[in-house]
Amino acid sequence: NFNTKIELSLNKEKKYQVYSEHFKEKKIFTDFIKSKDNDWVDYIKGCLFVFYDENKKIQNTHLNILITSNIPMERGISSSSALCVATLKSLNSFFKTQYSEKYIAILAQKVERNYIGVSGGIMDQMVSSIGIHRKAFFLNCQSLKYELLEIPSNWKFCLVDSEVQRNLRDSSYNERYNQLKKAEEYLEVEYLGNVKINDLDKKKFSDSTIYKRAKHVITENKRVLDAKQYLLKNDIDKFGQLMNESHNSYSNDFEASTEDVDLITKRSIKFGALGSRLTGGGFGGFTVSLIKENNYEEWYNGMKKYYNEDKIFEV
Repeated sequence: NFNTKIELSLNKEKKYQVYSEHFKEKKIFTDFIKSKDNDWVDYIKGCLFVFYDENKKIQNTHLNILITSNIPMERGISSSSALCVATLKSLNSFFKTQYSEKYIAILAQKVERNYIGVSGGIMDQMVSSIGIHRKAFFLNCQSLKYELLEIPSNWKFCLVDSEVQRNLRDSSYNERYNQLKKAEEYLEVEYLGNVKINDLDKKKFSDSTIYKRAKHVITENKRVLDAKQYLLKNDIDKFGQLMNESHNSYSNDFEASTEDVDLITKRSIKFGALGSRLTGGGFGGFTVSLIKENNYEEWYNGMKKYYNEDKIFEV
């Protein structure tokens, strides 16, 4: 029930004109040079640059672009990935390039990595491009094989906005990315995602921080595999327990949480959530909590004592 929509039309004045309803702002440009101040329009420029680079036979076509979105921005829940996927899907339709939804996600990641300069993964782009409401998206980020799994109807997932914004999020992503690359060197592996818990030898690490980062990723991958099995068995309690373990790892080993976010998860569990964890990019942003349908009112009323109603989202 949250989405980003892009509308395109030809511009006959040989310029690109982009209007964002969220920012109530129009941007006009004639080239794809990135802004010096990390402007929101850079995501559109990046999409155009990547799309035309991918399609050298398509003549550079000037466009009017209208953006409408109700996804909360700068909160770590992938509004930028949604924007890139929506823009590339619109260009795909406009120019009839017939790219698959999976390939659009790959191009969207290129925008973030090669143009914006954020070393993020591909999960956000894949779920934006392919995901379906009320289905869990199970993804192997190396092979890009995925499954869409039913979420039992008696489970509710709710988001709470911590209202904490972290302007350093992009640089923190890149720092974590580089730390994980270092972990691969210590372990002498090409891909950290293939390492099992039994192969995580602390003696191979001369840096305790790099060890903690690797430990988070390796244990988190195991939790994801276990979570899929609990989902298929409709074992809500075990699934919730994994969410709590995931948050503790994210907070203590990956160090991507904040005091405010940790407090939301504790309060959420206190008022009846079976599991609660940081979601998205971290360093502020949202939590996601798992609640049994018949406990929802009690949980919601408890959380309202601390957080405004417009900061609590049922998904």
